[in-house]
Amino acid sequence: MSKSGWSALYGQAVGGFYESQDPQGSSSGSSIAASLKLASFTIGEKWGRWPQTNCWISVPGWNPEQDSVGPITQYVKDSAIILNVIAGNDILDSATDDIPFETPPDYEAVCQTNALDSIRIAVPRSVYQVAQSDPEVDVAFRGAISRFRELGAIIVEDIDFENWKPGSGQREDLFGDILLREAFEEFFAGLAVNPHGIKNISDLIEVTKNISEEEYSECGADWFESARDAPGTSMSEEFFAVKGRMEHLGDDIARLLDTFDCDVLLAPSSTDLPLDLGRLPGIQIPLGFYSSNREVVRNFRGMVTKAPNIPYGITIAGRRFSEEKLIGCAYAFEQATLVVNQNEAKLSIKPHFGGQETAGKAYKF
Repeated sequence: MSKSGWSALYGQAVGGFYESQDPQGSSSGSSIAASLKLASFTIGEKWGRWPQTNCWISVPGWNPEQDSVGPITQYVKDSAIILNVIAGNDILDSATDDIPFETPPDYEAVCQTNALDSIRIAVPRSVYQVAQSDPEVDVAFRGAISRFRELGAIIVEDIDFENWKPGSGQREDLFGDILLREAFEEFFAGLAVNPHGIKNISDLIEVTKNISEEEYSECGADWFESARDAPGTSMSEEFFAVKGRMEHLGDDIARLLDTFDCDVLLAPSSTDLPLDLGRLPGIQIPLGFYSSNREVVRNFRGMVTKAPNIPYGITIAGRRFSEEKLIGCAYAFEQATLVVNQNEAKLSIKPHFGGQETAGKAYKF
């Protein structure tokens, strides 16, 4: 499996807060660029946990059912401004067909410091358990809850999801694999120029094997191969059965919010929330940075996942088309804490812009 932030063209990209920091995926480049202020904003897509957790910015593909595209910025209001531009119906994207408004709301207008007044925030028991798995995050998360209260929010605790268990591996691969395979077939069929003559994911795997820079022997193509071998199609009975089970799990957030009359849900950004399965919005904002004496933790690839100064965040999630409420809540909390203002001081990598010979090229830190 390829490393997050790695490409055959430019090698390994890393997060800017610690040497060999894992940038996570899949929008690694977009996240790194925003955190290093190489761009005023970037666009990223993700269907599960976001790389912004470790690159620090705010946010609100692979398959049309689960992917979510949104702005990546330093500050919440900047994300709202960009969302004003990109939100709305797209005739080429069937996922936008059920948007309940002809003109998108003014997301910038909801960026008010009193937006948390009387907002009911659900904090499930399993979310607390995720926070408790990391002592530093746990302290910061509980401090954030106290701050939300001070800002007028009503915290609803001692509740939990009906079916969803964060981190329990409840997602079934077949659903995403079939959609990935079919999305690639549609993509390649629509190319005006296709120098390798790729028609499907099987062709893509073979081309990858034959390009030495792709390092297939080390990185492999696990996800592509799983998609290639997945039985059935998006019209098969088995697919619809899996789709139904996944959507039922995705509905758990909305069910919890409805049952306890809550507006939004709060969780550490390391929490595995089923936003993708319910096609639900979420926005991620800075919560804190690991302390200077934090023990360095590496993944199986040797990339650093936890270390001094690496940031972590919180996610605010809600019902479908509740972006206005999420942005308002995120903005009020951000302005009350301004954790993001520590971002530049915590960076261990400073952007270096060379002479004309580097113009237009990707930067390799």
